[in-house]
Amino acid sequence: MSDVSPPPPATSAGAGHPGGRLLAAGLGHEGQVRGILMAAEGERVVAVAAGDRHSLALTEDGRLLAAGLDDHAQVTGIFAAARGLRLAAVAAGGSHSLAVTADGRLLAAGDDRNHQVTGIREAARGRKVTGADCGAVHLLAVTEEGDLLAAGHDGDGQVAGIRAAARGHRVVAAAAGDFHSLAVTEDGRLLGSGRDDDQQVSGLLAAAEGHKVVAVAAAALQSLAVTEDGRILAAGHDAHHQVSGILRAAQGQRVAAVAAGHLHSLALTSAGQLVGAGKDGDRQVSGLLAAAAGRRVAAVAAGGRHSLAVVAGDGPTGRTARADFRTREGGPERALSLRLRDPRGGPDVVLTSHQGAVDFAVHEGEDVQLVVRHGEELVGRGTVRFTYDEATRTTGIDTRASRFPSYLTCTGHGANRFTFLWSR
Repeated sequence: MSDVSPPPPATSAGAGHPGGRLLAAGLGHEGQVRGILMAAEGERVVAVAAGDRHSLALTEDGRLLAAGLDDHAQVTGIFAAARGLRLAAVAAGGSHSLAVTADGRLLAAGDDRNHQVTGIREAARGRKVTGADCGAVHLLAVTEEGDLLAAGHDGDGQVAGIRAAARGHRVVAAAAGDFHSLAVTEDGRLLGSGRDDDQQVSGLLAAAEGHKVVAVAAAALQSLAVTEDGRILAAGHDAHHQVSGILRAAQGQRVAAVAAGHLHSLALTSAGQLVGAGKDGDRQVSGLLAAAAGRRVAAVAAGGRHSLAVVAGDGPTGRTARADFRTREGGPERALSLRLRDPRGGPDVVLTSHQGAVDFAVHEGEDVQLVVRHGEELVGRGTVRFTYDEATRTTGIDTRASRFPSYLTCTGHGANRFTFLWSR
């Protein structure tokens, strides 16, 4: 299954916005709806993940909440593994769960009959992981260096095939369907492998030709992607209009994130509006849309027959951007920080190298001071000037007016997302 709060580098949910209230709808016989709502009562949630019949959520202070079917310890196991640790991202699949700690360790629990849990743990040992996703019987993870890790059932080439496709590429995002896998490279190229009976792989690859992809989601038989310019792509099984319906629902809107459930699809617009399509027999679509009506949604996840979302809490709304900070391999030690000083005297935004992205309010036409530090040492200073297009609600950067310090560059990824890169 796929969960979204946007990208982290991977499709799995990660913190990158102020915490908000959890919403849930759909089939809940195992506690995946009511149980997670009870666990999240009074909590500010920043990320969500939905498996076949279990749910995960991440609080603002990095604590894990979990509920639902636990026949393979996908709930109690991941909860025990995460006890006392601060988490940055979570993912849930068929009968297993993944979590990424704030320092990049990968935690895994659940059904291991295809060595998907032990295999991904072994692959990630000693590696700093930035994101992960769960399929039905296989698992994917992305490392800080851009390597793609995969483990589990490989009957359709969803493990070996995606690893081969990713060889030689720096991967920044990945999504695991039931029996297929997707990945996105640093330069926006879409990769895919695995079962393709309904063109869930080949169809999406064809749709992505000529586009720079920034986010992906995969489920049983359908695949979704978001392009740099906010366009949604979809391919695969469409018996419940989970493909054609989500394309219609998002038509004319700038999409920021997508989530794929068993037979339903969800998407978030850049303005925080939730749209959905597909099988709705348990109100996994209509129920969530009703709960989120008129509210700005910050994160969403689609499971087997249930869905989760986070309503944006207090924090920057309206003209916002999201940014992360990275360093090139071979540069100084990674204890680098980038401070964006609010020109109106509000709280500064601090980005730490290779940590999660951060949302902040944009004041267009004003110089924002940039301060780069290596520990306590000042290594760079400059300014950036943001722009805002009212018609498209798009944030940009005025490169002529900005004065970046040497070795610092900024790249836009669409959907008001930016990456600052220190290359010294």
